[in-house]
Amino acid sequence: MISGISERTFTAQDGSSAVVVTPRGELDLGAIASLDGALRSALAASGSPPRLVIDLSDIDLLAPVVLGVLLDVRRRCQGAGGAMSLVVTSPEIGATLVDAGVEPLFDVAAGLQDAIQRLSAG
Repeated sequence: MISGISERTFTAQDGSSAVVVTPRGELDLGAIASLDGALRSALAASGSPPRLVIDLSDIDLLAPVVLGVLLDVRRRCQGAGGAMSLVVTSPEIGATLVDAGVEPLFDVAAGLQDAIQRLSAG
């Protein structure tokens, strides 16, 4: 079960900003509603065009059932002309994305600064 979600805004040197959402714990079936609400809130707060980073560094488990929420927020971001990046530092979380066949659909960064740079460069 998810143990918490934090949201903060980072501003890059070029003046662009990105909202970073950092869930903690396990992203499983019981976490879907909380995660979805947090991501919708972050997307609304991220401005136009939206720039969103989902930092999965503090996730112990990413259940495949949660991938639908991540894909939905990606679709919303892109539909509004924005971009989204996932921070994945755990081989297990990366393997979940690969095994589900969705890894190519996401911009996956190895660290938070990398993800923010990618969004500000894009």
